[in-house]
Amino acid sequence: MKLRTSLLLIAWASSQCYTAAAYVAPLTSRRRLCTSFKNSASDDVDATIDSNDTKQYRDLKNHYSTGSRRDFFQRSANIFAVASTATTSAFLSTGSSTVANAALLSSSSSSLPPLNTPAPDFELPNSRNNNDGSPTTSLTSLLNTKKWTVLYFYPGAFTSGCTLEARNFQTDLPTYQNLNAQIVGVSVDSVEKNSEFCSAEKLEYTLLTDEGGHVSKLYGSSLSIPGFGTFSNRQTYIIDPRGDVRWVFVDVDSKIPRHSGDVLEKLRQLQE
Repeated sequence: MKLRTSLLLIAWASSQCYTAAAYVAPLTSRRRLCTSFKNSASDDVDATIDSNDTKQYRDLKNHYSTGSRRDFFQRSANIFAVASTATTSAFLSTGSSTVANAALLSSSSSSLPPLNTPAPDFELPNSRNNNDGSPTTSLTSLLNTKKWTVLYFYPGAFTSGCTLEARNFQTDLPTYQNLNAQIVGVSVDSVEKNSEFCSAEKLEYTLLTDEGGHVSKLYGSSLSIPGFGTFSNRQTYIIDPRGDVRWVFVDVDSKIPRHSGDVLEKLRQLQE
């Protein structure tokens, strides 16, 4: 009986020590986890993707990826729960799977700007200076060109999905230009990282830095991780030359290889 009681006490004490250690996880661990998220792949791809793009996508995924965003959050649910006191009670009451899904699906799709209404205004640092030498790009400056704007939000440069998406936009850039349209990307990545991405992928369009994800929130395209901040969710907006939102693509992750083609098709329809 005494042995059993002692064993129970040891087990209880061990669990308390483990819990305490988890709740005081060092900030460096949280930073490593955040970095891991930002650099992880973000790509749940439709099994019916075009065969011409399949090999390119898989090669990119193998090169950059450690798994999909959904898998990443599922694997990291326990860490999220103890890394932030804000998520602890939710984790204990709902379970790790629910917390992981909540983190993944916390993009503000319910606050999407309504179609045929003015797009939210912004001014953000760009990856390359404008023709006038300005280091920032605003919605006003884009509208002054009298062109249609394809404004796409992406989670992070150099990830497999974002790389393929950017490459396809670049490949189709002449077609967009023939349709009097310009392409602009937005993420929370730094100006330096976006510039490196443009150079590495030879992108001839501008990428903007939305530090803190404020513009992403305005567009209902934010992905918030409790304790780690806000990231840009993968969504694309077509804005007409008057500045009105004419279309929003929200299910982009499952259609990355053909997304640019889908945008071109919708752009043609809207211009008819």
